[in-house]
Amino acid sequence: MTYKKILNKKIINLDNVFLLFGDEEYLINEFINNFVEKFADDEFKDFNLNFIDDEKEEFISTLINSVNQLPFMSERRIIVVKSNRIFTNKFKKKEAERMIEILGDFPETSILLFKTTNNPDKRTKLYKGFKKVGQVLEFENLKYKALDKWIKKRASELGKQINRQAIKLLENTFNDDLQRLDMELQKISTFLGDEDLITVQKVKEIISKDRLLKENIIFDFVDAIGEQNNEKALRLLNDMIADGQSEIGLLMMIARQIRLILQSKVLYREGNSAKQIASRLKQHPYPIKKCIKQGRNFSITNLETILEMLLESNVQLVTGQDKELELELLILKLKEIIK
Repeated sequence: MTYKKILNKKIINLDNVFLLFGDEEYLINEFINNFVEKFADDEFKDFNLNFIDDEKEEFISTLINSVNQLPFMSERRIIVVKSNRIFTNKFKKKEAERMIEILGDFPETSILLFKTTNNPDKRTKLYKGFKKVGQVLEFENLKYKALDKWIKKRASELGKQINRQAIKLLENTFNDDLQRLDMELQKISTFLGDEDLITVQKVKEIISKDRLLKENIIFDFVDAIGEQNNEKALRLLNDMIADGQSEIGLLMMIARQIRLILQSKVLYREGNSAKQIASRLKQHPYPIKKCIKQGRNFSITNLETILEMLLESNVQLVTGQDKELELELLILKLKEIIK
């Protein structure tokens, strides 16, 4: 069954279990987002929607409690599981056995979306358990005509047309990385403004700008901080320094981004749309949408404290000897703030 057919069903007619796997995580996440948007009632979403990570302690017991909890003012609850361990040797035998038991006695009142980028061994009892009680959907990387079609469709969703030469340039530059292609198409669409056609020349003009590339890295860096992913944050920090960016310059870019997130978060809470916020702050809508999304990882108090710490770090960078170490220590301090 195609993804569209599933999304066109009524919630009461859906299978209870979906195993979502494959190399293209972007498409998996897109399916989950569309599924949740279609079937999770906004009014009671907080009661009927759970997200679980199998890296967390007591994963199995948390899953059992979630699937057996009755829905509130709705026909079904939705449980989304992100799994990096399933179908690998990190997923213990006892866990696999318990999962099979859960699948074999799965309640009608819950729906499980179990996502992983690991390719399953179709001979195992666990895979057969998923197959027996629900649907198994594989999300493969898009190639050739399918990738061309996706880029054309995404551009159309953004209100733009794109010619074949521009499609090929994007594919040659970013391969089949849908996450990056989507980001670049949004960026190109924003900078084109009222122009309808995405051409090779426009793509070259926009994606080659160093300022934009640096902003993307800063977006990723702040995402890593918000997700408390120190390893990724330190790697991005070292990449930017290796690229010739000064430590003080980096601190200024980070401070600018945090300030934008704080301003966007406050204005969004006041009921302003992304477009209105962009107009108020004299920014393009694209980075403001990113700021609103990033703001979900921080409280307003967190953001205000981070700005104070950045100011203190600026003094240390000016007077200190080891500037790179000072930035690395700052990352560790930020993790403590947003716990």
